[in-house]
Amino acid sequence: MTWIYLSPHLDDIALSLGGLLWRQSLAGERISVWTICAGDAPSGPLSPFARALHRRWGVGREATAVRRAEDIESCRVLEVAYRHFSLPDCIYRRSLRTGEPLYATEEAIFGEVHPDEAVLVDQLAQTMKATLPVDAKIIIPWGLGGHVDHRLTRAAAERLGCPLGYYADYPYVLDVPAWDVGDLTPRQYPISKAALAKWQSAVAAHQSQISTFWASRDEMYAAIQFYVERQAGVTLWC
Repeated sequence: MTWIYLSPHLDDIALSLGGLLWRQSLAGERISVWTICAGDAPSGPLSPFARALHRRWGVGREATAVRRAEDIESCRVLEVAYRHFSLPDCIYRRSLRTGEPLYATEEAIFGEVHPDEAVLVDQLAQTMKATLPVDAKIIIPWGLGGHVDHRLTRAAAERLGCPLGYYADYPYVLDVPAWDVGDLTPRQYPISKAALAKWQSAVAAHQSQISTFWASRDEMYAAIQFYVERQAGVTLWC
């Protein structure tokens, strides 16, 4: 069996499940991280919002290439395979009708999916289905926090017509005390000290993104440890 973990962005799996993936790889499982929004920004000017994020990340126009390289290193730390899809992050996507940015503010990326992207869910599902291994076990984000790319990833996966597992989107899950899991069954996975260290190192490999959630790498290390201890490991719902 091949475990395929769907990551909306180039850091979401490391953030949410790093220690579990390393543990599974160590046990001999075949693991692959598929990042959906890993494509380059289209040519032309970026929105002020995207430029502001680049400044905070300490990168320029080559931001996505930098982030892909970070993800490759993160996956190396976890000893898992990876695949990068060509869809750009929502902060770069534009209307095909007007050329205007679809998500030009922080409020927009946590708002409704833009009507211009109504066909995107089916397109993503078709792209994934064309290359899915027949023995794949697919794990997808709940979409906690409401980020449009997380919700698009989940919606596309749910159109594949196969059994799915779900993971909690970290750190957004910290602000969602409870959610409807339907008839899915939770399975708890303990995380050893060695797995925690790999998890922290995998997140640290995404150096440009540390400032998104924390003031320093040390603060990130402490936050990941706190999350693991609070959850008594990691949970998947299947």
